Amino acid sequence: MMELANLLRHSLLISSIGVLAACSSADSTSTAPNTPAVPTTVTLSGSVFASDVSGATVTIKKTDGTTVAGPVTTNSDGTYTIDILDTELASDLVFESTGGGFVDEETRANASAGAMSVFVEGGTLAANDSVHVTPDTTIHANLITAHSKTPMAAQTIFFEAFAHHPDFSVDPVDITDPTSFNADDAARHAGWRAAVFSRLANTLTLTADQQFDMFAAIAQDLSDGTMDGMDASVPVQIGSTGVAAPTLDDYLDAAGSFTIAEAANLAVEYTPPADNFHGKNRFTLSITNNSGPVAGLTDLQVMPMMHMADRIHATPMGEITELGGGDYQVTVYYLMPSRDENNIARGTWDLKVTTSTKTVHFYPNIVPPLDVADNTVLTQLKGINDTIVNMDGLEVPRNYNLFRDNLVQEGSGSNYEFDIFIAPMENMMSFPALIDGDTLDSGMGGIPYLVDGITVEASDDGGTTWSTGVATGTAGVWNFSGSEALTLTTGANEVRIKLTVSNEVKTTNGLAADPGVNDFATFTITLP
Repeated sequence: MMELANLLRHSLLISSIGVLAACSSADSTSTAPNTPAVPTTVTLSGSVFASDVSGATVTIKKTDGTTVAGPVTTNSDGTYTIDILDTELASDLVFESTGGGFVDEETRANASAGAMSVFVEGGTLAANDSVHVTPDTTIHANLITAHSKTPMAAQTIFFEAFAHHPDFSVDPVDITDPTSFNADDAARHAGWRAAVFSRLANTLTLTADQQFDMFAAIAQDLSDGTMDGMDASVPVQIGSTGVAAPTLDDYLDAAGSFTIAEAANLAVEYTPPADNFHGKNRFTLSITNNSGPVAGLTDLQVMPMMHMADRIHATPMGEITELGGGDYQVTVYYLMPSRDENNIARGTWDLKVTTSTKTVHFYPNIVPPLDVADNTVLTQLKGINDTIVNMDGLEVPRNYNLFRDNLVQEGSGSNYEFDIFIAPMENMMSFPALIDGDTLDSGMGGIPYLVDGITVEASDDGGTTWSTGVATGTAGVWNFSGSEALTLTTGANEVRIKLTVSNEVKTTNGLAADPGVNDFATFTITLP
């Protein structure tokens, strides 16, 4: 870029001198004709990944099929460089890869690669940019080139199925190779997505070679907007295999089956709950090394992150408890499911597990409870003068996230112990447990907020009477039991929660408290 800037300044200087000379010459009667800029060659780089595809032929074409660069051949690690005239970068381009060989991530067998591609909108590339060809980019490109979708429509269709946008700028790594644990999160995430398709193909009894026909079949299936095994009119078959195209449920099952990850000599097994619901979610991590179970870890950290279309955010964490034998129980309070009640993708959860310098990742499919309308798992209250500064620089009310933590019948009657977990928002990456005496950050430069006194109250009779919760030994958890227990009956019960922090009653809308109108959150609890 500096060279280009200097060249431009040099060109402008020469032009200025020419103009001054022309103006000072009394007998000058003509000017030099305009000459078109001479195209220059720029170099692009990238890789072909399914995992690393060596010996593949890469060409760049316009959408009308005209070849404008290549062919070139990928190296043993799947990388390539290719020269193209800079004038061609203004056009929509399709990077195509054919042939080559790779080691299949699922079977570890040597296999032959098929057709893969990337669609790149005109004007988005510059010299030295990278374009990585992956299963994701191939499905997205096929929606455009084979099924006449606009780039925007193809992006929307792809996201609603797979919960992310294909990003050709990210260089994937083979997550089945333990040496890849040093790669950055984006590279590992991209590599995991490719591995999901490899596992999906194997689950469908396809050979590793045939997964490339599967990419084309998935694009055909998605051409009507849904991944259900059919396009607009007929069931979709994978090439000449006679195998039906996978449904979205098939893909999600394959994605959720990655429960063991390795980093150097450390192996971590993730055992999710039978119902992997959003809200309170408790699971087990089993950690071993070459010597067996790893006990006594004091530096174990779990960092869940939601990758959405336009942002990344964290979620509140509960406690990590050692169970013995290398097993650790982890509680996460998920703010949202991976998909909504209509099965439309909201994003991908990345469960990052770190100990010492070792890091592994899991990508759980977090689902909404089947009876979420009848049993509230999460509700919110907001601050009034208690505000944060958001990513747009705006001062907004602080959110207090109230999670249903526990409900246990006391004896055989209608009294129920009820626990809630409360986590205020500091910023998109921080939702600490609410603890008296803590000071909360307030986003991007907001004024810190001292937590000076907390009162949590519950009403099971529409606000006529209120019980006062007790802070438990678990950070952020308040308990209603014994004389403060809830009285619940068969069917739907409305439980109101009132939260006062630092003498400010939190409200549903961040406006001044209007008693009985906006000064409580509501949990619906339905009993059989």
